[in-house]
Amino acid sequence: MTIDLNAPEIRAAVALTDALIEGEQHDRHVPGISAGIVYDQDLLWQRGYGYANLEKQIPADVQTVYRIASITKLFTATMLMKLRDAGKLSLDDSIEKYLPGFKIKSSFVDARPPTFRQVASHAAGLPREGNHEGWRDMNMPTAETLLQSLGGLEAVFPTMVEPKYSNLAVAMMGYALSKIAGQDYGSYVEANVLQPLGMDASGFDRSRYGERHYAIGYDETADGMSPSPHWDEQGFRPGGGMYSTVEDITKFIALQFRDQAASKQVLGSSTIREMQMPVSVTPDFETGFGIGWGMRRLAGCKVIGHSGGLPGYTTNISLVPSLKLAVIVFTNTGTNPVEISHKVLDLLIPVFQRQIKRQETPASAEEITSWKPYLGRYGQRAVGDVMDIEVIDGKLMATSPGADPKTFVRLQRHDDHRFRMIGGGGSGDLVTFEFDAEGNVIGLMLGAYPMARRPNS
Repeated sequence: MTIDLNAPEIRAAVALTDALIEGEQHDRHVPGISAGIVYDQDLLWQRGYGYANLEKQIPADVQTVYRIASITKLFTATMLMKLRDAGKLSLDDSIEKYLPGFKIKSSFVDARPPTFRQVASHAAGLPREGNHEGWRDMNMPTAETLLQSLGGLEAVFPTMVEPKYSNLAVAMMGYALSKIAGQDYGSYVEANVLQPLGMDASGFDRSRYGERHYAIGYDETADGMSPSPHWDEQGFRPGGGMYSTVEDITKFIALQFRDQAASKQVLGSSTIREMQMPVSVTPDFETGFGIGWGMRRLAGCKVIGHSGGLPGYTTNISLVPSLKLAVIVFTNTGTNPVEISHKVLDLLIPVFQRQIKRQETPASAEEITSWKPYLGRYGQRAVGDVMDIEVIDGKLMATSPGADPKTFVRLQRHDDHRFRMIGGGGSGDLVTFEFDAEGNVIGLMLGAYPMARRPNS
């Protein structure tokens, strides 16, 4: 369903977003921010704040190139799913099958080698980092050197207990994927993901970006902002080595909202939906991971996304698949863009929900009159459950006495005397009304469950 993006409420929400991010940039002492709002296939709004280069006073804008850090992991997950869809691997294969040196000790009962699914959803229980000095001297080891250094490491948790974020595991998975593809990781992603999506400004080679469009990363010191040291990713490229812009990352976000066959562009819809479903969740059930995507509940919606952090750069993309809405926040210093994105979504989600609701075509007076024979109370013959069929706000609804209105189910006409359930545990199933010889409604089938009409209802 499309909505009117020029509606006064949406224009006002965008203006508030602009003011909000401008305030955050000032309060957090961020040299530069490039931000955007994506709706469905388009960049609805974008703006740059401050400077990509303080020394040269080059403003940040939608085409400013940032190190997107761990957002790169989403492209590694996309590579994984492309190879899976091509029949090159199974998500439940152990990575060790393709990368024999990927062995990390585990003292847990019934330990097994971690699988692609577990690593991509951070459910393998592996340590966050490997044995190296890369975060001290900013020179990460090569993939082969990292692989050879795994002997002293041990699993932190059993598999599939709770999410344990691991840069190490994703780096090694990317190395395994490059061997399966028979192609260098960066070359594969550029040829099979970035180029098909038209992400021409994105890639892995810092030298291709000129001064005009590259964001210098900064650290805040007692003397002000100073350029951050360069992080040489080497073997950690699959976990954080990519460069991109707000304009380019919009094209990757748009893919997540697109219905298409697998042969059309990068990934098909069923694979995209598979990646966006939870695989591992925290014990409090508040956050988790799908295949690559982090996820949480925000403003009553499932929000998926990923953040990134490297010296001088912090980034975030947050998507609401049910609304085809997303927020992008790229910065060139250490801050918390996730907080900024979520403040924006807290503002935008209810506005877009109201706009979608307004787009619903109201039932005609004739349609509402035609529902009258169905109205009443029904009971399930086997277990005694009770359900009311009633008209609420011009919609035919199935409700339960005393239940939270959020649990009410809308009935959408399918054909004569059959309605599709929208919402609830039976969403998608049919409600079929039953009649006696005189044409009176005597019951219904709630999917496969019979319910009899109660007397005097």
